[in-house]
Amino acid sequence: MSRKRKQEGNPLGLVILLIGWLVFVLTLLATSFIWVGWLISELLYAKHPRVPDEADILLNAEEEDELSEKQARMRAIEKRLQRIEIEGQQLRRRKDGLFHAGSALGAKLNAEISELAAERSDCQAICHELFQLPVQRLRQWSAPLGRLLGFRWAISTYVGCLVYGITLAPSSAVALHGAILRNLGEYLPALSLPLYGAMALSSIVAVCAGGAAYLFYNRLFYNHYAAQFERH
Repeated sequence: MSRKRKQEGNPLGLVILLIGWLVFVLTLLATSFIWVGWLISELLYAKHPRVPDEADILLNAEEEDELSEKQARMRAIEKRLQRIEIEGQQLRRRKDGLFHAGSALGAKLNAEISELAAERSDCQAICHELFQLPVQRLRQWSAPLGRLLGFRWAISTYVGCLVYGITLAPSSAVALHGAILRNLGEYLPALSLPLYGAMALSSIVAVCAGGAAYLFYNRLFYNHYAAQFERH
């Protein structure tokens, strides 16, 4: 107790105490996240399709018809705007590019241009949404598979690093083990093997490996199948 009081009265000792608690708490949180996340991923995504079905990714017949309709309408709008340019070529122009509204023809053409421009903008927005549907569906397919493989990498790395840290006792595991026991020794059972340090080291490496694996596989699967679907 006297040692603990000295640490609490000493700013440096207080920092060391907080570091020990921080390492211990983060180790528990990371370890729980890895194991719970892996179990949930196995339950949810173990039967996730390894190859995406084109029918689930590409536009269906109704969406294709809507896309064709909007594209045809945009082409018709462009042709009508070109004809309007010819019809109003004798009229004076305003600074914004529209016709001078002093004549009935100019006012009529301006109103039609505004109406066509608004309709074209709506068609472009709908087409953009339809073009993005396969992208969104492919990402929705690849993300669960990436999470599953990411957690599998994390749990494998965790177990491997834990065995490595306990059996070979590397300096990093010994240092982390000492940082935890130095401040929390009275709350934790004393161990001859650097178990606490090995758990801390394993959780750090496993989180990094799992996160990197998730990003890698998610991008790999998406890019691979996106290139295939673009040819259809």
